[in-house]
Amino acid sequence: MKMIRLLIVFFSISTFNACDILENQEISAISSYTIKSGQSFGFCLGKCYSEMTIKGQNVELLVKERSLSGGADQEIKYNYNEPIPANTTLAIEKSLDIEKFFALKEVYGCPDCADGGSEWIEVITDKDKSHKVTFEYGKTIPEINDLIVNLRQERQRLIEKYSKN
Repeated sequence: MKMIRLLIVFFSISTFNACDILENQEISAISSYTIKSGQSFGFCLGKCYSEMTIKGQNVELLVKERSLSGGADQEIKYNYNEPIPANTTLAIEKSLDIEKFFALKEVYGCPDCADGGSEWIEVITDKDKSHKVTFEYGKTIPEINDLIVNLRQERQRLIEKYSKN
């Protein structure tokens, strides 16, 4: 009876450690990529450009603001950096199929035509291989819909958090 209990405890610990290792592998897999997601509007004044960059466990948001001051076009840049929430990292990791992403065309629709805005996602691997997909603002691409949604949500969270500045 003691031997059976010992075996149950041993297998429980082994299974638990395997799950921990798998979860750490999932978290670290995204660390080998730099993921950029952004939106812009060409004919716009104000905060018309934002780009989020995820690298490792950090996320950076760059916002550019255009204004006409004294008749001249001026650009002001805001840069914010913070750790990315673990649940967001896992959601993005699960929605990124790197082979499927690199097989996509570079442009979908007519991004930023008639100032409808554009969005993009760029993935850069640890071997400096990169692929950027640009599409119409607010639209989606079926093959990467979940990735688009996850990145939009995180970018929007950051924009709302820092829009008070």
